[in-house]
Amino acid sequence: MWRKTLVSVLAAILLIPVISRGSELTGREIMEKQKRLQKTKSEFALEKMILVDRRKNKEVREIKRYSKEVEEDVNRFLIVFLSPPNIRGTALLTWEHKDAEEDQWLYMPARGRMQRIAKGGKKNYFMGTDFAYEDLSPEDLDGHQYNRLEDEVFKDQDCYVVEALPATKEKKRSSGYSKRVMWISKDKFVTLKVDYYDRRGRLLKRQLNLDFRNIEGTIWRPQKVLVNNFKNKHKTLLGTIKREINTAIPDRIFTERFILKGFHTR
Repeated sequence: MWRKTLVSVLAAILLIPVISRGSELTGREIMEKQKRLQKTKSEFALEKMILVDRRKNKEVREIKRYSKEVEEDVNRFLIVFLSPPNIRGTALLTWEHKDAEEDQWLYMPARGRMQRIAKGGKKNYFMGTDFAYEDLSPEDLDGHQYNRLEDEVFKDQDCYVVEALPATKEKKRSSGYSKRVMWISKDKFVTLKVDYYDRRGRLLKRQLNLDFRNIEGTIWRPQKVLVNNFKNKHKTLLGTIKREINTAIPDRIFTERFILKGFHTR
């Protein structure tokens, strides 16, 4: 009798991890839940940007950002430099597509035209910052494989740790990263830290998202973003001056005509 009891207890103990693991979120499910909880219909932000080079020289810029969902899970984005004067009016326009990779165009006033960013050029850095063009695109869930790693505590917060690997031939060709590793808080589903690895698997840069504020409901945004590029010994710091979500943003803002006519700097 005691042997049957012992066998039953051991079997129950062995089943506990299996049942527990089966109820946990996968890497993909974590990313999908984050997208759902942090989603907005539209967003506007005015930001201050500081670039710091290896000699500690600083350059201060002011930018504004727009985003808008134009159909279910399809968004458009616009980033505009307002200062300093030598780059005022420079803009990056991004159009997301449902069944294809996004399109991006760079506008520089001196050239007077929109220049399409080639797929092979999305690994390049944007306007001397530590953000690559691909960093300024929406998260491509279908273009990546998301692996859940061991959970960790980061800055006193329990976090999921998710590894993102390019999963398609096109993504592997166009991306400058062999992988990204993200620390996502379990309570708010916000990304606290991202480590970027170059194509040879070396740690290239680290992004820290700091001082989160609750904007509305489940939506949280960082007031500060710091990107530390270990290879270039360069840093980019973003600070939010103003933010608005779910307000009316006209579709014309995300058009070539709007930018070429100079309306984007007003």
